Amino acid sequence: MEGVSSAAIEVLIQNLINVFKDEYSLFRGFEEDAQQLQRTLETIQAYLNDAEKKSITQDAVKIWLRELEAVAFDADNVLDEVSYHLLHKKVNKMKSSSKYKLLLSPFSSFNGISRRRNMAHKIKQINANFESIKKRATDLGIQSMVVNAPAAVVAHTSTETDSFSLDPVFIGRDDDVPKLVHMLTNTHPREEKRRFSIVALVGMGGMGKTTLTRNVFNHESVKARFGSLIWVHVSQTFDAISLFNKILYKETKKASDGVESRDDILEKLQEALKGKNFLLVLDDVWNDDVSKWEDFINSILGVTSTNGNGIIITTRSEKVASIVNPFHLHHLKGLSDEDCWSIIKVKTFDENGEVPSRFEMIGRKIAKRCQGMPLAANVVGGVLRRKSEEEWHFISENWFSDAKGGENISKILKLSYDHLSSPSLKKCFTFCSIFPKGRKIKKEELIELWMGEEFLQPSRRDYMEFVGNMFFNVLLQNSLLQVATKDDYGNVESCVMHDLVHDLASSVISNNADGSIVARYKFFEEESSPIPKDVAKHMRTLFLKGGIPGTIFSNFECLHNLTLSGDYKELPNSIRELVHLRNLNIYWTEIVNLPKWVGKLHHLQTLRAHWELEKLPSTLKYMFNLRHLHIDSNTKLPAEIGRLTSLQTLPYFTVGKEKGYQIEELGSLKNLKGKLVIRNLEEVRDKEEALKADIFQKPNLFDLAYTWSDGREDGTNDESVLEGLQPHANLKKLMISGFKGKRLPTWAEKMEVRDGPHGSWVPQDNLIEITLFGCSEIEEIPKLEHLPNLKTLWLKGLNKVRYINTSFNHLTSLRLEKLDRLECVAEWLFFKNQDLKYLRLSGCPLLRELPDGVDTLNSLEYLSIWNCENLKSIGNPSCGARQSQGIFHWLNIVDCGELMELPCQMLEWWAPTISCLELRGLRRLKNLPRLIDCLAKSSTRLSILKIVGVPKLMAASTGSVESWDLSSLKVLYIDVSVEWSREDSVGIAETVEGMLQRCCNSLTRLQLKGVENWEWLPQSIQNLTLLWSLELGNIGVEELAQWLGNLSSLTELHLQNCNKLKRLPSMDALKHLIINDCPELHIDSEWRNHHPHLKIIKV
Repeated sequence: MEGVSSAAIEVLIQNLINVFKDEYSLFRGFEEDAQQLQRTLETIQAYLNDAEKKSITQDAVKIWLRELEAVAFDADNVLDEVSYHLLHKKVNKMKSSSKYKLLLSPFSSFNGISRRRNMAHKIKQINANFESIKKRATDLGIQSMVVNAPAAVVAHTSTETDSFSLDPVFIGRDDDVPKLVHMLTNTHPREEKRRFSIVALVGMGGMGKTTLTRNVFNHESVKARFGSLIWVHVSQTFDAISLFNKILYKETKKASDGVESRDDILEKLQEALKGKNFLLVLDDVWNDDVSKWEDFINSILGVTSTNGNGIIITTRSEKVASIVNPFHLHHLKGLSDEDCWSIIKVKTFDENGEVPSRFEMIGRKIAKRCQGMPLAANVVGGVLRRKSEEEWHFISENWFSDAKGGENISKILKLSYDHLSSPSLKKCFTFCSIFPKGRKIKKEELIELWMGEEFLQPSRRDYMEFVGNMFFNVLLQNSLLQVATKDDYGNVESCVMHDLVHDLASSVISNNADGSIVARYKFFEEESSPIPKDVAKHMRTLFLKGGIPGTIFSNFECLHNLTLSGDYKELPNSIRELVHLRNLNIYWTEIVNLPKWVGKLHHLQTLRAHWELEKLPSTLKYMFNLRHLHIDSNTKLPAEIGRLTSLQTLPYFTVGKEKGYQIEELGSLKNLKGKLVIRNLEEVRDKEEALKADIFQKPNLFDLAYTWSDGREDGTNDESVLEGLQPHANLKKLMISGFKGKRLPTWAEKMEVRDGPHGSWVPQDNLIEITLFGCSEIEEIPKLEHLPNLKTLWLKGLNKVRYINTSFNHLTSLRLEKLDRLECVAEWLFFKNQDLKYLRLSGCPLLRELPDGVDTLNSLEYLSIWNCENLKSIGNPSCGARQSQGIFHWLNIVDCGELMELPCQMLEWWAPTISCLELRGLRRLKNLPRLIDCLAKSSTRLSILKIVGVPKLMAASTGSVESWDLSSLKVLYIDVSVEWSREDSVGIAETVEGMLQRCCNSLTRLQLKGVENWEWLPQSIQNLTLLWSLELGNIGVEELAQWLGNLSSLTELHLQNCNKLKRLPSMDALKHLIINDCPELHIDSEWRNHHPHLKIIKV
């Protein structure tokens, strides 16, 4: 229906009808009234079903719908109360002893009769109200209005989840990205002397300003140019302190406590930004108040210590852009019709799909009507997906008017809403407008909120969470939600709603009435006064930040979802009256204990608590409807958790000895899904007891961890116990930790599971991650060659494993740690795993060499080798041509005392993209000078360089260091003491001086270890203007140079083993002085008085 949506009411009516069909026991004693009410509801639902398919704008329908919604909500609440009291009666029967029953029976009988009379009266009243609504529909002629109204477009939204595009397609900005990147990274010398260079992107909503800025922000050249990248979404409210807090959190990951003054926040921000070149994005700025902008920018200028920083502003308003005084104003123009058609093609037919010729002409016509708007092309592409030619024609002719500008886009977005396939899906979409614009919304939490609102109608085949996941994917597919973050395996973790789409969702709710709409969802942040009772009583979902004095939660008598955050220390007592509550989220509070009365929240489906929650009350077992218990490993579970047979989410279970805590509690939890960690498995006697957990019959457990406690001597029962914990073949992640058996059971050894007691063995083809920790007695690792999807393998503390005697292909992450007897790694390792991104070897003392091919890994990003003291070679460089993808970032080789060579060819391949290089404790490495020459050629992105405990830190060829571009280097650790000689001292000094000269405008931390009998301190240190931390070890001078006092950024000085050092210069900026074993150093009272705020620590 145009101008009004009946989706919310349809969902309510369907819920009520479902209650009558499924909950017979609620109506025992007044069946006739219940049947009459059911018939009335079904008639009203028929009206709504017809109306939803028509285009209706009459005010009479709007008024009727508003009255119907109020009555439907009242009915929903009454029936929910009936259900609650039946559950409460069931709990009382469980809790009562026979003696207790006798004592309470007269009162209980009277109370039950009274309540049933009250409920019967309420149902009669609801019946009368619905009959009145039905009669008004007849009197007003609503049925004829519906019959005679023109048909609306019927949508058939696809629910397939395997082929839709999750992210908006980035097409048509090939010229914009390099232009903006060049402006930010190659500024004019005049701009370099300014603190900020401001670029403003201006364009109407949905033109792709944010998407373009994100591509610039993540460009490799921008990352290399700016040491710190900060993204802040501003939106309509331009509050300077809020923005300072957001910038501070991005830099420090520490949020303000809410009571700090502006001066305190700016002081912390100044410290966080000290010495940094940064790019700040202020996305979606609406503020056109010059004084507010000047107030903000002047404070940012005050806390910034470097020049050449960048700020990008995105805005819809030309006026906003003008007041920020940008050095470049970039107008974002619309895409070409061809680019819009390209977006529609990708959204509709997949990236490489062929377009049938009969669709192309229609599609190009639709693309033209997108008027260059990327968002419009994305949305209409999602709507066109899997539509017939006739529907394409209809959409082409009817979805657009001749009007130009934002009105057309609004119609496209509204039509994408109208084409959602069900009222429940529409309600899920509009619900998302409760979140502030730009807020990341976690997928799991959003689906649980939808459940709490009863938007998700389960079927016999599909449970609520499945329906919610399907709805979420449909909204993504139709670009009504956008992907914000994914996990390591590409699964969507959170989403965000585009501002225009947010406006659409908000408008759908507000258009349902003429200003008298009842607010049922609310997101309060920093409210200072209690919410009025006449507002509270209608609320069904509430987000409340901070403990508002005087808030009485019992006033929120209809509340289904409650999220608390802020300084709540305990759960408010009035919450116990919320009989309709389905979802309670206290994760962002300081609550560490829950009261026993929580067990009275019988309708609660989801409980999400903070990691500091100490324990759950014993009454938890009476929360029969609990489906999701989000807790941390620190939280102690109560006894008899197995009573919660609806439970799906249980992250941790600690096995105990006593009844109610034993592993058999898991047996009745048939619906467990996701991740489960089972701890203290030493408390399980044998296979028979382990089988009581019935793990094999839990097909939705995708991530399992079996752990035994550390420090055990006896592992006699471990093999038997693990054999009884065979998982389902659907398992994706497996961890076994602390297992002391000598052999893994058959299912774990073969990575196959038996399909039934006498069934065939089925490979665990779905496994993507295997972790074995502390399995100290096994000599062989499992067979892995038949696992086609295995991506991650982590072996640690397998003390008796000598060989990796199984093959695996397509790994992306491999970690081999603390394998005391590992002698070699298979020759095929790297050649069979060309997708390897992460490789770590640590604590393998018998490993002598790595196989060839590590340099052929085009996807490798991280290589770390630690504490392999007998490793002599990391393999020979490949001779063939290599297609480098340029993504290698991190190389650590530490405490491998026998390693003699790191091949220069490998370093040359990695140098262009490497950001961190650490070589430490390599006392037999012979080719460090040549490696320095290799790095000098092309390592422009190097930000961390640590060379400690390696012989002859000097360049091989004269002048090579002078050509080295170290403009990105932030941290430098160098040690010249290993195999130092007088003959090499000149070359060493030149190399170090050359390094420091190349990074004088970027270096912030320097650690230098010298030689006691070499009186030398690099002169170039005095040019390090951004240096804030300096550590000097074993420096053979008696007095530090006076120019150290000129380093205005130097706040921390650490002196270690400087046996000759006697005096220090004055250093006014210094805040921390750490002295470790400098016996001759004397700090007199005059020097100390000159530095009154200096903190001196002597180790």
